[in-house]
Amino acid sequence: MESRLSRADIVIVAAGHNPSIISPEWLKGNSVISESPSQFVHTPDFSVFESESFSLIVDHQRLQIVAKKQSESSIISLATVASKYVTLLMHIPYKSLGLNFLWSVETNSNAKLPDITLRLNNNDPAPVFSGHKVAFGGIIYAHKEPYVLKLTIEQQGKKCLVHNFNYHHELASVPINDIVGLINSSVARFKDSSAIINALYLDKK
Repeated sequence: MESRLSRADIVIVAAGHNPSIISPEWLKGNSVISESPSQFVHTPDFSVFESESFSLIVDHQRLQIVAKKQSESSIISLATVASKYVTLLMHIPYKSLGLNFLWSVETNSNAKLPDITLRLNNNDPAPVFSGHKVAFGGIIYAHKEPYVLKLTIEQQGKKCLVHNFNYHHELASVPINDIVGLINSSVARFKDSSAIINALYLDKK
């Protein structure tokens, strides 16, 4: 089996983002993103900025920054963009932070996907779906200060399991320096997610 990081992004939920200020000039002038836009949409209610390395979407409640390249250096750059944003706009009441990583685990043509089983009240639920072809996924919640990890596992096709890691942090009343510290923990959380994938599948003989 092989694992692959398919996506990495940071989501910041707030009481009042201001999409109208997000422009290529503002991003470059404040050293947030220096790359030129390949696409840009600017309205009072939402803004979209696309460049070679990043995709940024912001409305009044939610900012999402996506790294277009999947590597540790890209995740560092992703955190740098988010950190500069919250530092420049420290007056915004931030509510929560999500550090998100999407991993795919794929088998080769001759191998079979690992089995995922489910029991409800000590019963196998598959017979309830008589006449259906049943495949199980799962959701795991793991709490460790300062985050709650929600890991969703789903089968995608016959040869792939998709793992969506969401490291959720509450930000209400958190000082801006600590918010920056949480954002900069992105690389540590990326390594944690990689270690979990390895422990679940790739370290097994």
